[in-house]
Amino acid sequence: MTVRNIDVGQLEGFTREYTKAPSNYTLGIEAKTIWEGHGLGNLAKVGPWTLGDEMIVKPTRDFSVQLGSWQEVGDAIGVENADDRLEPIEAALAGLCACVTEAITLNCARTNVDLESLEVRARLDVDPGPIVGAKDPADWDTTMRSVHIDVFAPGDFSDNDRMMIEEGATRSPVHHIFSRALDLDTEFHYER
Repeated sequence: MTVRNIDVGQLEGFTREYTKAPSNYTLGIEAKTIWEGHGLGNLAKVGPWTLGDEMIVKPTRDFSVQLGSWQEVGDAIGVENADDRLEPIEAALAGLCACVTEAITLNCARTNVDLESLEVRARLDVDPGPIVGAKDPADWDTTMRSVHIDVFAPGDFSDNDRMMIEEGATRSPVHHIFSRALDLDTEFHYER
């Protein structure tokens, strides 16, 4: 096993079945947030999803995350009793990093690249003016233009191995979403 805990034979079998009927494997993914009725706090939930035409509902898959803002931001803009929450942009960046990590890992397993470790970081600078009403939302077209991603995959890789690691990032659906909305700058680091 090039990548621990990924059965490449099963991955290849899945790929063969997928090529016969791709629509049977389309993932219907959804999420929702529910405002908690005060301040900026909201509860994000994911739940049922679909695989092809089949609805997947499992009671153990009722994930919830408290989202909102940082206490310092809440205090600065007048939110009473502000507390620290995972900020929605942080959640989006974490989703981007997780998806890039998974896509690179699968691509390495599929192409026999010996991946020892992997870390993905993303950074985005955000002007809060539009969200607080000080600027028009169209301002984000000029102030929020790029996301920077650093991929750390230390190892002694051949040129082909590096190409497979880098190709893996482009196989991430969240990477694709971000790259269509913003300029996405991805750097790869292979130093130990």
